[in-house]
Amino acid sequence: INLAYQDNRRQEFGNPEEPKEKSLFFDLGTLNYNLIWQLPEKNEWHVSIGAGGMRQTNRNKGLEALIPEYNLFDAGAFVYVQRFFKDLTLSGGARFDNRSIRSFSLFDGTDYRFNAFQKGFSNLSGSFGLSYEPSKLLTFKWNIARGFRSPSLSELSSNGAHEGTNRYEYGEPDLKAETSLQTDGGFQLNHEHITVDLSVFYNRMQHFIYYRKLESVNGGDSLLQDAGNTFTAFRFHQQNAKLYGAELNVDLHPHPLDWLHFENTFSYVRGRFDATVDGSDNLPLIPAIRWINTLRGSFNNAGRSLRNLYVRLEADNTFRQSKPFTGFNTETATAGYTLLNAGAGSDVYKKKVLLFSVYLSVSNITNKSYQNHLSRLKYTDVNPVTGRMGVFNMG
Repeated sequence: INLAYQDNRRQEFGNPEEPKEKSLFFDLGTLNYNLIWQLPEKNEWHVSIGAGGMRQTNRNKGLEALIPEYNLFDAGAFVYVQRFFKDLTLSGGARFDNRSIRSFSLFDGTDYRFNAFQKGFSNLSGSFGLSYEPSKLLTFKWNIARGFRSPSLSELSSNGAHEGTNRYEYGEPDLKAETSLQTDGGFQLNHEHITVDLSVFYNRMQHFIYYRKLESVNGGDSLLQDAGNTFTAFRFHQQNAKLYGAELNVDLHPHPLDWLHFENTFSYVRGRFDATVDGSDNLPLIPAIRWINTLRGSFNNAGRSLRNLYVRLEADNTFRQSKPFTGFNTETATAGYTLLNAGAGSDVYKKKVLLFSVYLSVSNITNKSYQNHLSRLKYTDVNPVTGRMGVFNMG
C-alpha cells in the first residue's frame, strides 16, 4: 500500500507597487493511492494485481484565474503478468481507468468567466512484450502497447492570458481523450569492450490535442486585451497524428582501461499530423536531433576516504530543428548548438562509514549563446539591450 499527499501552492506576483499582492495563487492538493498484491510464484508465472489513482482539488486564491476551481477523482484497476523461460521472457498487462472531473463556475463582472461542468473519461490500456536472449552478449526486445490520456483542465476550460506562451487560451469542453497504439523494438549488445543499445518506436495517436488560432468576425487574427497587453486568441483542438523515432547508445570501455568510458547517445524523434494544419504537418514542440558525447573516468577506490569517484567531460550537440510547426506562425526553425559540460563527484568515507557525497558540475563552459527549440520564451519580445528576439538559455 502506497499513499502520498502533496500541497502545491503556486503564487505569481505581477504588481511591483504591491509586492505582496498575489496575481495568481493556485492551491492544488493531490492525494495519490496505490495498492499492489503480488501473488505467489507458480511454475515461473509472476502475477500482480492492484488498484490506484488520485484525488485532486484546485482552489484559486489570487486576483486572477486561468483555470477554474475543480475536483478530480481517478480510479483504476490493473493486472500484470510475467512468464520466464530459459532464453525468453514474456510480460503483459491491462489496466482500466476512470476519471471524473467537476469544475466550478466563476462569475466575473457581468459574464461567467468559467461555466460549471462535469466530465467523465474512461478507457482501457495495456501492453505485451518479450525479451529474447540468444546468448549472454545479445538481447532482443519487442513491445506493443495501447495508452490513453484525458484532457487536462487547462485544455478543457482555460479562459485567460498565458504569458508563458504569449497567447490568450480558450479551453474546449468537448475534447475527447487521446489514445495511442505504439510498437517499439530494439537490441542490446553487452561485450567486455563495448555496449550497444538501439531502440526504435512508432506511435499512432488518435485525437491528439493541440491549439488553433482563432479568427475574428471581420477576418484576420482574433486579438484580446488583458492587463494592457494584446494577445492572439487560441483554442484547443484535436486531430490524428503519429510519432516515430530512434535512440542509439554506444559505450566504449576498452580493457585493460576499465576505468575509462566513452559514451555516445544519439536520439531522433519526428511528429506529424495526418492532415496539414494551416500549411504545416509538423507537430508542435518536437525536440531536435541530439548527439551527446561523454568521456568519463570512474574509480571505485581512490584512496581510503574516496569511493566511487568520477570525472566527466561532455559535448552536448543539438542539431538544427528545421521542421517546426509553422501553422499560425507558432514556431520557427531553431539553430543548432554545442554545449561543453563537465562534472566530478565522489562518496566520502571515514573508517568505512559514509559521511556524505559531493557532486560538482559546470554547464555551458564556453558561454554559448543559444535557444532551445522547446522553450516558449524563444518568442517573447525583442530585448532592447541586445536587440535580439526572445529569452536565451543560461550561459
